Amino acid sequence: MRKRYRDGARRRTRRGDERAMNLDLNDPVAVLLGVSKALAAADIDHAAYGGLALAAYGSPRETKDADLATVGVEPSAVMTALRAAGFDASLSFERMQFGGLLITRFALLGSDAELNVADLIEARSRRFAEASLKRAMEGTLRGRRVRILTPEDFILFKVLSTRERDLEDAATVWRKLRDDLDIGLIDGEATALAAELPDHDVTARLRRCHLKDD
Repeated sequence: MRKRYRDGARRRTRRGDERAMNLDLNDPVAVLLGVSKALAAADIDHAAYGGLALAAYGSPRETKDADLATVGVEPSAVMTALRAAGFDASLSFERMQFGGLLITRFALLGSDAELNVADLIEARSRRFAEASLKRAMEGTLRGRRVRILTPEDFILFKVLSTRERDLEDAATVWRKLRDDLDIGLIDGEATALAAELPDHDVTARLRRCHLKDD
């Protein structure tokens, strides 16, 4: 499956040289696009993940924040990129382990005291993290180009997580796209990840994903 996703985004410029993102921080699509543009301007490799990626695969669910897959990114570089794009950003936590993932969270404060977060999510397997970004798809959202994890890697990231809801998300994609998924890639990566991350039961999580799909 290789789709294109369409929609538009806005930006305004403050007086002087400082730029500001004219974003409604209650709009997760606008937040994702703004953060993605900031990271791209700083040459920070990334791809959309989370609830917005799920919607792009044709199975929307409510989401409020922006999730982006990354690899080997220094939080200070991200902070510089966000502030250069006009975000009022602060680091909430750095590379916190959640199962087979590492999450770095940035709080984003809007002009009307709106608050949202951007989570940078990295697989603890550097090999898989890099491979998933190389495989990322390209499409458009609100008229802007955006990269997004493939459905196969989305499922694997959800398996690497710890929440029950993540398995439900993975099962939703599996059920929706079962005829288009590269099952061999999923199984091969799951086997490699199980060996690389013995403290996270990849095999059991993937099996539970299958059970939820039945």
